[in-house]
Amino acid sequence: MPAITVRAAFCAGLALCLVAGARVAHPAPLPAPDPNHWMPVQVTWDQKIVMRDGVRISATIYRDPKQTKPVPAIMAMTPYIAEGLAKRGTYYAQHGYVFVAVDSRGRGNSDGAFIPGRVEAKDGYDAIEWIARQPWCNGQVATMGGSWLGFTQWSIAKEFPPHLKAIAPTASVYPGVDYPHRFGIIGAYTLRWLTYVHGRTLNTGPFENIDLWRNAVYEQVTSGRAFEDLEDITGMKGTVFRTWLAHPREDAYWQAITPRPEDYAKLRIPILTVTGHYDADQLGALTYYDRHMAHGAKDVTARHWLVIGPWDHGGTRNPKAELGGVSFGPSAVMDMDELARAWFDHVLKGGPAPDFLKDRVACFIAGRNTWVYASELKQLEGSATKLDLDLTGAAGGDVTRGGHLAAQAPAAPASVVLSSDPRFLRPHDEIDADPADVPYLKDQRDTYRNRPSQVVLHSAPFPAETVLAGRARLRLQIASDQPDADLFVQLSEVLPDGTAIELSETAVRLRYRAGGVAATPMVPGKPELIQVPAFGFFARAIAKGSRLRLAIDAAPSYWSAQRNSHTGGDLAKEPIAKARVAKITLLTGPESGSALELPRPDEAVLQRKDEPVNRR
Repeated sequence: MPAITVRAAFCAGLALCLVAGARVAHPAPLPAPDPNHWMPVQVTWDQKIVMRDGVRISATIYRDPKQTKPVPAIMAMTPYIAEGLAKRGTYYAQHGYVFVAVDSRGRGNSDGAFIPGRVEAKDGYDAIEWIARQPWCNGQVATMGGSWLGFTQWSIAKEFPPHLKAIAPTASVYPGVDYPHRFGIIGAYTLRWLTYVHGRTLNTGPFENIDLWRNAVYEQVTSGRAFEDLEDITGMKGTVFRTWLAHPREDAYWQAITPRPEDYAKLRIPILTVTGHYDADQLGALTYYDRHMAHGAKDVTARHWLVIGPWDHGGTRNPKAELGGVSFGPSAVMDMDELARAWFDHVLKGGPAPDFLKDRVACFIAGRNTWVYASELKQLEGSATKLDLDLTGAAGGDVTRGGHLAAQAPAAPASVVLSSDPRFLRPHDEIDADPADVPYLKDQRDTYRNRPSQVVLHSAPFPAETVLAGRARLRLQIASDQPDADLFVQLSEVLPDGTAIELSETAVRLRYRAGGVAATPMVPGKPELIQVPAFGFFARAIAKGSRLRLAIDAAPSYWSAQRNSHTGGDLAKEPIAKARVAKITLLTGPESGSALELPRPDEAVLQRKDEPVNRR
């Protein structure tokens, strides 16, 4: 998971020095201090907190030195080193809170060993209860943070510390669901991240050295080695990489560190969840939300707020008006610390709810570039519009000979065969030529590369602007000549001028097509209707005259993905040298069941919106 980076700026008080050096007979009275600016903050460095097993973890505490009465405390426990939270700590100390940044066990100045996912829950419980006992705290402790810090909050919440009064998880990792594997598919990024948080310091150099990881993947594939050998190739050893590889689904290993249904049922605290349309951990954030809605008490879930903006993973903390070449206008930009602080004021101090949170769910509608509100997410994910897949006249690897997405079932059967070679890698010079600032949400190069692993389908032009919001679902009738294979699917809007904007994506590893933990091999040659895991959540007004594009690929377009050997063997240990080429047949027809379902929000929800700004 990406780390939190804070660049602190220090300015000398030159103007004050000039005033001090001048002789003024009758100095003008100083203006009254602004309580929100230039307030001193007292920092307590390396405050040791003793855990139940005697290990001491380190905290940095930010307080208003003029604080005379106990106030609520905000805690963030991080593997990314507590000093990175200095800016946030200063902000909250200046706004009526004590902020406590805690180095996770084994990280920064904390003793012990950091084992990701296995140390946060109980340590977080102990830290919260220690904070609540301090004279500067009024007994109310809340938590905040994003990415791995979002998971950390949920793992602590399931331990039910008596003084934990609210959590604000952002872009939250859900181990076993969206990281380190998603749909059973893992990438080299897992070892890269584990290297980043290994030992006591941030290993920024190796983490940011993209060539190191790219070359390692090329070496692993071209030499025919197993995916677990990335450790040996890079020399990055001593992490839990191989342990994680042994648990590619949400089995008991992962269930032990995340909330279970009975935990969601026992929760009694308010929650603020934030994610984005393009958040890499949106699946994790919405899985927590969905499971809480399904199992939580109704009076408690009524105090679970959800914000879904037009942001990527980092944008959930620092929103921008543009992402990947697409403009979302000024409504997409807000101060997330200010929103969270106002929410904390509401749930911890009895203040009014933030103006922005007009209802429990706030969702940005791209295209219209405005926010809409609902009391439940299912109001946004309303009734589905079904488009049947029709491969008549289509050919794999040729975007000019694509299939169709139609409102009626095709009249006759049709099929396309996709070919996937696990040894295929895009040429080095082709990847190296990719500009760092490529407008990736508009990038159509993969669609036009004419790869035999891919087929593309288009809808007819939309006769009027149509808002789609939610998680689209895809059913495919397929046959494979191998026991296992992968399919990667991308959904885009193609505007009348030919510009494409990525909406969402999903993938399926066929051995896990039935869901659950157990692998079920395909019967070679036998057609089967499969339900592909839901697409990521998106919300966009599809413009009049636009078409939808569905691209189905049997090979990953990104270089870091674990290759599927197609044999049905252990994908961590099996050498790529033993891999086979797979032929996956996609079938459409009047009885095939191959269809795309597109959720549309209730019309009443669309009427509850802010004023639209800057359509594109």
